[in-house]
Amino acid sequence: MKQDDFLFYSAGKIAKLIHTGELTSERVTRWLIQRIKQYDPRINSVVNKTLDQLLKEAISADEQIKKGDVCGPLHGVPITFKESYAVKGMKTTSGFSPLKDYMTDFDADIVNRLKEAGAIIVGKTNVPPLLMDLQTDNEIYGRTNNPWDLERTSGGSSGGGAAAVASGFSFLDIGSDIGGSLRVPAHYCGVYSLKPTEHTVSGSGHLPVPNQPKQPDFIHSTHLACYGPLARDIEDLMLAYSIITDSNKLEDRNKPPLNIKKLKIAWMDQLPEVPITKEMKDHVHRFIENLKSHGVQTQKIEQFPVDTNKVWETWGKIIDAELNSNQPLLMRWIEHIVTRSIQKKYPTSSKLVPLNSKNYMNILKQRENLISSFDAFMESYDLFISPVSATSAFPHIKKDKLIGHHPIYKKPIFVDNQPLNYWQATTAYTNLFNVLANPVLTAPIGLNKEKIPIGIQCVGKRGEDYQLLNVMNQIVKEMDMKVPRISF
Repeated sequence: MKQDDFLFYSAGKIAKLIHTGELTSERVTRWLIQRIKQYDPRINSVVNKTLDQLLKEAISADEQIKKGDVCGPLHGVPITFKESYAVKGMKTTSGFSPLKDYMTDFDADIVNRLKEAGAIIVGKTNVPPLLMDLQTDNEIYGRTNNPWDLERTSGGSSGGGAAAVASGFSFLDIGSDIGGSLRVPAHYCGVYSLKPTEHTVSGSGHLPVPNQPKQPDFIHSTHLACYGPLARDIEDLMLAYSIITDSNKLEDRNKPPLNIKKLKIAWMDQLPEVPITKEMKDHVHRFIENLKSHGVQTQKIEQFPVDTNKVWETWGKIIDAELNSNQPLLMRWIEHIVTRSIQKKYPTSSKLVPLNSKNYMNILKQRENLISSFDAFMESYDLFISPVSATSAFPHIKKDKLIGHHPIYKKPIFVDNQPLNYWQATTAYTNLFNVLANPVLTAPIGLNKEKIPIGIQCVGKRGEDYQLLNVMNQIVKEMDMKVPRISF
């Protein structure tokens, strides 16, 4: 077996081989370093590397194993973190030029938990500035390319992580998601991701900002943001989630295998307002037919169960209230007036004006009502399946300008021959579930004619993250679904 074959094993499998002595962490790490040095210069996914330190930690992990001291389920396994997570002794720039020299002297909660589980850090993976884009490019580290086609985007804002996992540079990456930042890159790069139920994983230490002049005016969003893993195997998502979660439902992890013939799944092939490419739609239909052939009950939904415009408006207003609250009042009013027609056409650009406690509480109440309505719909189903975005990975697009920290794109993304607004095409399907707070597993279901991955969103009931993972793990095994593997 070639050494690269081992680098595409699951994190769980490679951990077992290391723990039993069939492989050493040092050996695996040397292979990984060699692969990164050989192939990552063209992809540019692992941008903040600790390769020398990594090798020392791998040797130390092997010494501990010889003493019978395995400290956790990922002992000796090399993994990566999104660049926006604080790691002690490493730069945490979040792709933002004023932070290019910012060194954190602490670990984010999620980093600390994975270190305690024995994982060793390869480095950090690339992001767009302040994570505010669905493409990954910044002035500090440059652009990340899609490993399936270097002329295409890897997505964002966890684009570096998805590209690294897909390329065999990391056994597991930890990203974040406030509107699709885990799911879109997973879909574009052909890997799995888990956006957990909101507030089940700590965001402490993510997007840290020093208290210095000329730094951004926000730290993170109290609502909508979620933190989770990217992997090549669902069991790795399950393993990672069990380590990083604050959920008290750990006993659900080891439930017996499910009979998928008892499952009832609702699905959509597209939203009426947001078309997807015919080829992606065909893949969704084939996936559903495959489910049916295995005895799964499926129900096609023609209209999303709750008002999508209200969901998108809620997303936009919460983001505006929590990330732009320090914007001067006059500037907020001017921007609101100038962009009123855009807000009407694209509700995710909605602003909360005037920004006061009453309006803020009203939009949170609107969110609660939307959540309740979708929860009621999900009572009849085990899963809800939908596309991830309107297209597969598209050729790199340059932004036209910045308004504050927000990139502006005037060039549309074409869905077959139909032009679609950049943000609609990338996030209209994903940010629904940030508002509705459901756990979402992104699963690769094939390649298009250009050999670019296609994925789907598999949505579970709120708080039932392990149930979602168990259901999808059983489906993948029963249907013998294989993650497409890159061959450079």
